[in-house]
Amino acid sequence: MKIDLHGMTIHMAWNVFVSRATGAYYNNHKSIVVITGQGAIAKEFPQWAHQHSHVRSCTQMPNNPGSFKLVLKKG
Repeated sequence: MKIDLHGMTIHMAWNVFVSRATGAYYNNHKSIVVITGQGAIAKEFPQWAHQHSHVRSCTQMPNNPGSFKLVLKKG
């Protein structure tokens, strides 16, 4: 599953992330790729991910610093 937050305001991006990540968890997805771009959202995103109750880990993609791979906890 992929979530593209690039170009959104921080508040809108946070709302979309929380909603879609929660939905992915309940739909039994194992991982999500989140595209943030390289601006303000990218700087805040790791904290959002670590605070989300269904996210096990958050890793910045080595080939694209504007995206992250999230591994979700098992349901």
